[in-house]
Amino acid sequence: MFKLAPLSAAIVLAVAGQVMADDSVSTQNQFGTDNIAEVKQLAAPQSTTTQTQEGEGNNHAALQQGGNGTILQHATGEFNAGYAEQLFEFGSQIKQQQSGALNNTHASQSLGTGNTAEQSQEGTGNFSFVYQDSQNGSQGTTQQYGDNNTAYVEQLFSGGGNNALSVQSGTNNYSAAEHINQTNGQIGIYQEGDGNWAYADQREGQGSSAVVDQTGTANSTEVWQDTQQNSQAAVAQNGMTNETVVDQSFGEGNMASIFQVGDLNAIYADQFESLQSQTTLVQSGSGNVSFTYQSGDNHVLEVTSSGTGNKVLASNWKGEKEGGQFGSGQRAQIDQSGTGNSANLTQNGMTQLARLSQTGTTNTAELKQADSNNELYFEQNGTDNLLVSDQRGSDNYATGSSNGDSNSIKLDQSGSGNQSSTWQLYGDNNSATITQTDGVNVAFVTQGGSFNQATVDQSGANQNATVQQFGSGNQATVLQQ
Repeated sequence: MFKLAPLSAAIVLAVAGQVMADDSVSTQNQFGTDNIAEVKQLAAPQSTTTQTQEGEGNNHAALQQGGNGTILQHATGEFNAGYAEQLFEFGSQIKQQQSGALNNTHASQSLGTGNTAEQSQEGTGNFSFVYQDSQNGSQGTTQQYGDNNTAYVEQLFSGGGNNALSVQSGTNNYSAAEHINQTNGQIGIYQEGDGNWAYADQREGQGSSAVVDQTGTANSTEVWQDTQQNSQAAVAQNGMTNETVVDQSFGEGNMASIFQVGDLNAIYADQFESLQSQTTLVQSGSGNVSFTYQSGDNHVLEVTSSGTGNKVLASNWKGEKEGGQFGSGQRAQIDQSGTGNSANLTQNGMTQLARLSQTGTTNTAELKQADSNNELYFEQNGTDNLLVSDQRGSDNYATGSSNGDSNSIKLDQSGSGNQSSTWQLYGDNNSATITQTDGVNVAFVTQGGSFNQATVDQSGANQNATVQQFGSGNQATVLQQ
């Protein structure tokens, strides 16, 4: 990519006097085609290199080692390439600017502290790459304005307090940032335009954060935070056909927040074999779909959908239906407002808690909880709502409410100490079926409207059932053994 060929004899003589001097300054200006500029500054504190090229097919490269220097590179034209490298530097700066089309910039900083690398490209089809390894408190920034641009920021091999920032404005932009074995690192990707794609990867670290903000159409985001502790992932998408993948597996105390506004949005959020993690999903628009998967202990899942055709399926993995939270101490809160909403959730373990609220038309909810100390609260308002709940274990508690037309509630609790309260007040064709087995079960059913049916079946000891139905054509069947 970079032509690091020897310079002419005149340039070599000019540079030779700058190589070993303290506070050395090198300035190179070239105009034309296929020019090459190279500078090397070693053991020269507070060195400065300035390279300016205007034309086509020009290459410029600068190397600084063992100081706190500055490299400034400017290129105007097409097919130009810039390379800047700093080794064992502290408080040093690389700044690369290119204007034109199909230009390349590469900045590399290794084994240093408090360094900054900033790249700015304006044009079409440009490539930008910042590489920083074994850094502390350093910053890597890429800025691209135009179409079909590509940017990479990599901060690798241990370090702390490093910041990777990528800003793109245009069409069909691609940006990727990577942190490996970093502490308190930050990744920020901001894209504005059409068809943007963002990729953030943070692994084997702690206290890190990844923020992605996309505005436009057909945006896509992937955030991977595996083997992380106390890290955060935040994604905001505003446009049409947005898609987000967030994976926080094999970690502890992580948080994922995803906000989508637009049409045909999809979210895939996984926290596999992790502890004390939280996922918050907010979707506003139409045709939204959420797939989540949590396994481990003490997770929190919050999903809010507002629009038409929303779905919440707790995944395993993806698919229609299946299940979501596995482990103990899980909590889930699902709120849906719109038309054609569907929610599906599976909780497996001890002391789970699930809350559900659906408002709109044709809502469907299926919830399963296994083992002991499970709780469920549900509320459905609209037409054709359906709730199916299955709770297994002891000390389960379920309450409910359905308002609208053709509502149906089915609940099956097996264990001891189960309680169920079901209300359907006013509407048509409501039906409630409750089955409780073993233990001290209690069931209350209240229905108001017409064509309501209630069936309560309790087997065991110390059961108590109360059924109240208001209207015409109601039927009630209670069997206790």
